[in-house]
Amino acid sequence: MSNRFLSAETVIESLRDNGYNNTAYALAELIDNSLQATATRVEVGFIEEQLKARKNYTVSEISLWDNGVGMDIETLRVAMQFGGGTHRKDTGGMGKFGMGLPNSSISQCKRVDVWSWQAGGEPHHTYLDVDEMKSGALEEVPIPTEKAIPSKYEKAFFTKKPESGTLIIWSKLDRLSWKTGKSIYRHCEHLVGRMYRNFISDDNIKIDSITYRKSADDRLDVYDKETFKANDPMYLKKNTSLPELPGSYKKEAFFEKMDEEVISVEYIDENGEPKRDDVTVTTSMVKKNISNRILKDTVGKLGGTTWGKHCSKNVGVSIVRANRELVLRDSFLTSALRESKGRFIGIEVSFPPTLDAVFGVTNNKQDAIRLIPYEMKTIFTQAGFDSEQEYLRDLEENSDSLLQVLKVVAVIKKHVSALTKALDTINVEGKAVKGDEPKTVSEGAASKATQGSAHRETHGHKTKEETPKQLKKEDVVDHLKKAGGMSDEEAEEKAERLILTGNRFLIEDVARDSEAFFDVSTSKGLTLVLFNTNHVFYQKLVSKLGGDELEIMQTTIAGFARVMNETTDERRLAYLNTIRREWGLVISEFLQGPEDDELDDF
Repeated sequence: MSNRFLSAETVIESLRDNGYNNTAYALAELIDNSLQATATRVEVGFIEEQLKARKNYTVSEISLWDNGVGMDIETLRVAMQFGGGTHRKDTGGMGKFGMGLPNSSISQCKRVDVWSWQAGGEPHHTYLDVDEMKSGALEEVPIPTEKAIPSKYEKAFFTKKPESGTLIIWSKLDRLSWKTGKSIYRHCEHLVGRMYRNFISDDNIKIDSITYRKSADDRLDVYDKETFKANDPMYLKKNTSLPELPGSYKKEAFFEKMDEEVISVEYIDENGEPKRDDVTVTTSMVKKNISNRILKDTVGKLGGTTWGKHCSKNVGVSIVRANRELVLRDSFLTSALRESKGRFIGIEVSFPPTLDAVFGVTNNKQDAIRLIPYEMKTIFTQAGFDSEQEYLRDLEENSDSLLQVLKVVAVIKKHVSALTKALDTINVEGKAVKGDEPKTVSEGAASKATQGSAHRETHGHKTKEETPKQLKKEDVVDHLKKAGGMSDEEAEEKAERLILTGNRFLIEDVARDSEAFFDVSTSKGLTLVLFNTNHVFYQKLVSKLGGDELEIMQTTIAGFARVMNETTDERRLAYLNTIRREWGLVISEFLQGPEDDELDDF
């Protein structure tokens, strides 16, 4: 019987539960390594295959290759050790912790294979396998040996293999957050674009996402390809993932820089020497002229526009280390600010890796756990002091680094307060007046459907449920949140507009994982029609229609919704819903072929 101090199985499982929030963060660790290796090109590949037991394609392997400097035999072996790596002494780089490659890999899969090559030489290969490690068959990183990259990978990935580079393959995937290449890219797109915005926008690196499908045991075919765009929460950069601004503002930045403050932070380095480094706090806010221009052609608030919705995904303080974002922390903003105007301000806190210990940067580079909005009264009371001044004096006497953190936090709070006041000078609310003509194509179609429904009512064509004389805001908000997946703010805005216009139909475009190209739901007088932007019919026809044609299309589908509303027989209603879904499925097969009509497994 073994009397080891540690159980290999327990240790490995603990290492697998190492705190990566999802697959996107795990992949980010590999991209960090590529940047550290001065790569200018990174390709993330999602290799899908069709399992016998099911129709859908799912990801069976994930690949990542770069054109960085590559690794020699010793570097490659050390890089595969937990706590290894060669960048621990690199105070300026984003590596340093030595946990990235092995930890991120086994958090998602049971096996990782790595090939690396330099200066046109032959690749060297090594691997880690969780099952072998748990059983004791693999007790140390295998010595890298010269081994060609399997031809199916080399043919698929490289038109010309870089002179130097690294290829990583994750297989035996058992912990993916999402199951298809499309899903993984969709959930990574916003996050990866934001993490690496500075590198992407400065053209220091190009990061591609490619989904491959196995057409044979030794062949991979490209199924889909996307390039990650920079996602700037400060909205000071141009050519990002933000939709193109209207009119003459197309080439402008959406926000303007408001302020920049540099804070000097003291710390003790690894040799016990006192040092000092700078933290930079930068702020930005939406441009008044662009906000006004958008609202001229908009019904409702700026937050309900395509630009406002993009901003809603970037609310908070962006904490940036070594030019790469660690976390977007919204707790520095009040709940009221987060839910409304907070999307139209940007705050970035940037610092070098030398301050990792001060701010509590985690070894998976997902957070700076000490950089949070402390409430001074709470912390000095909990620490047993009678006043804030007494507490701060104690921190200073003990050279406690929390004093430096509190200094930075105070500056962040000051700028949040200043931005909140500045927002009062910007109109983001818009306006809606009863009796206005429809201001969007969808509103025009909804108006026609409402009028048509009223006409049918007066001619005896009643709905299953009695139509209320007036919509109630709380009922509409509840319906839009439950059936439409809208936020509180968006549902409130839509409900107010519906009550003002008197429309009983709302027609929206949403991304849905559904075979149907439209969905219908009716509750307490409101009929919600949702066009599925993921459906091939929408992408190939509906999205390309001009205003008049689009209104006709939307009104036609609203007519189908009215037929469903008038159906009192439950079996017939179920039949209509079946027809709606099967019609969408057949359309997909006709337009793009059965093999491409795979549902998203997320």
